[in-house]
Amino acid sequence: MGVPEFLEVQPNDGFGTLLPLETVDLDLIFSARKAREYRFTLTCRSGINRDFPLACRGLGVRPPLELSHHTVRFGATALGDGAVATLHLSHPGSKGPRLFSFSPPQEAEISVVPRDGRLLPGEKCLLQVSFQPRLSDQQIREEAARIAHRAVLLRRQELERSRAEKAPGPQELPAGKNGKNGPRPSAKAATSAKTKVKQSPIPEPEALASPRPEDIQEGSEAYEAGRAALLYSFPGRLRRYVVPCFVSDGDLPADDPQAQAAWSPQNTLFLELHCPAVQPPLVVISNNGQNAIDFQQAALGQKVVHKLTIQNISKESLDLRSSLLDPGGPFLLLNALRRLPPGGRFPLLLAFCPALGKRHCETLEVKCRGMTLEVTLRGEGVEPLLTCCCPGGPAVGAGSGGGPLDFGYVLQKEGAASRVLKLKNRSSVEVCYSVLQASLGPPSTEDRLAVLLQGYPESRPIVGPQNHSGLCVFSVTPAGGAVGAGESQDLTVSFQPDHPSVRYADRLTVELFNKTVVCELDLRGACVSSTMYLHGGDTLGGPPQDYLPQPGPRSPQLPGPSTPVLLTLKADPHADRGPQPAVRELTVGCIRQAQPLKKNGEFHWDGLTALQQRGFSIEPSRGTVEPGHTRVITVSWTPPSGHKPYEVVQESASLTLKGDETEVYQVTMLALASTSDSPEANQERG
Repeated sequence: MGVPEFLEVQPNDGFGTLLPLETVDLDLIFSARKAREYRFTLTCRSGINRDFPLACRGLGVRPPLELSHHTVRFGATALGDGAVATLHLSHPGSKGPRLFSFSPPQEAEISVVPRDGRLLPGEKCLLQVSFQPRLSDQQIREEAARIAHRAVLLRRQELERSRAEKAPGPQELPAGKNGKNGPRPSAKAATSAKTKVKQSPIPEPEALASPRPEDIQEGSEAYEAGRAALLYSFPGRLRRYVVPCFVSDGDLPADDPQAQAAWSPQNTLFLELHCPAVQPPLVVISNNGQNAIDFQQAALGQKVVHKLTIQNISKESLDLRSSLLDPGGPFLLLNALRRLPPGGRFPLLLAFCPALGKRHCETLEVKCRGMTLEVTLRGEGVEPLLTCCCPGGPAVGAGSGGGPLDFGYVLQKEGAASRVLKLKNRSSVEVCYSVLQASLGPPSTEDRLAVLLQGYPESRPIVGPQNHSGLCVFSVTPAGGAVGAGESQDLTVSFQPDHPSVRYADRLTVELFNKTVVCELDLRGACVSSTMYLHGGDTLGGPPQDYLPQPGPRSPQLPGPSTPVLLTLKADPHADRGPQPAVRELTVGCIRQAQPLKKNGEFHWDGLTALQQRGFSIEPSRGTVEPGHTRVITVSWTPPSGHKPYEVVQESASLTLKGDETEVYQVTMLALASTSDSPEANQERG
């Protein structure tokens, strides 16, 4: 009786019932209003009006630091959500710096930032007190164990019922014609019946044991079932925390950094927190109930999409809205939020598309009335490293161009040739790629320019002639896909012409999903109708008759029409070591057929006498070529004595190739002395 306002008696404000031989502990909480000494008497009155006086004495002191609020009452906060209160800690005195340290209870749902610090006289410190209600790990494990125990009990009942149904009962023998029991079953039949029973044993109910709470693993299916059960049946709770703030008597000594500050219990401040927790209206039902998505590693430019499903477990419809993610960041929310009815589910489609090779982390807030669900997004961008190994060459890195891929000469009537390229993924993530061909896209600027510059050696277009059938001359399989981390992928490039031509061409480009070029290869190939072919000479961009003089009457011994070939030779008569001849080379080849030839291919020149008189020399003039091999023919020209500069020497000769067919090439040689750098030529021009 007569409890003063600065004193509190707990529990139940000092009221209660005391049974015989029972002892009850009472807490007297003294909260001084002023810095002075308090003397007062408490009276405990029993039910028969007996008074028991208790003399009390207390001393109120003024702490060196002051809190702006000693009591914080948080609003109703849903599990998984959070609330933040802001207050100040000030130093109103003038007796030097003071150290402070908050000590919240262990495993509490509250936190104080900053927990420790140092205040100078007249200084203030901003404090943030956070309340984040959570289900304790022990609660979840115990609920999961209860759920598993109920499942075990149900299973035991089912087993006992099954054993009772299959248990053999008293069997009656069928009656015979005279009313007596029929013959007993044979021993073989009884043994067969026992064997059938042994083939389908029923486990003993006692063999099924219930798991203990400590046996439940975090993240397991049982653990998440326990968490979900607690969330769906959470009744709400109110907890009260008292957080002490210890204040030092002074500052740390400057001459001894290892010394400890002196702390006095009279300087201690107390912060009282009232923390009500309620059932959350929104819960995560996918991703094992976790509201954090880890996209792991992803290649730069690649988009990885994850789905997070949330459910409304309240009795009211919820209008969902979200916070804004960084517009320049890698995370995206792909779908719009909508109104969610009670019990409704909604999938959040979240994408991760990194542009920088580093770790990323953002928080997406899904808001509704009464709760803010925070979804943590994490991921790491990795630079993709895909190399292309060309036949006969080194690996080509990303962004580099490769050399030409020449298929050589193929026989028209025998089909195609193929080569294999190897893609190697040297990064730690899966890399997607695609293969592009210039012939399947619009004409490039280089091709348009090559049409205008026909006849020049540098004007060869990227895309050459196409098949008459409409099918691609060059094809690649596969045309795209993904290469796992550290794995390889083979690309098969096929050359399938359907008519003779020596100018088949295309460009193959391997690109990543972010348009990064891995390698660029120029594809080349030629198709002939005979096993023997001639390679070399100057490029003829138009009809041969536009560039070469008309040949004379064909010799009766030359079978079929001749194919014109142009060779231009330039000699330097003013070299340091004397006149140097001009040299050009032609290559004669023989294609290896599926059915080997019985003899080698042959070639020979006709009309060499006139060439030798004009200074031309051809070696060898005749010979044979084995299938699958080539021979080089060297054509040289040495200016004869008395040759005038700028005088063009023109001669022609016939080259005959004999394989499965006989082909004749009319080779026209144009030779001149190049004197552009000589002083005599300059005087002559002047």
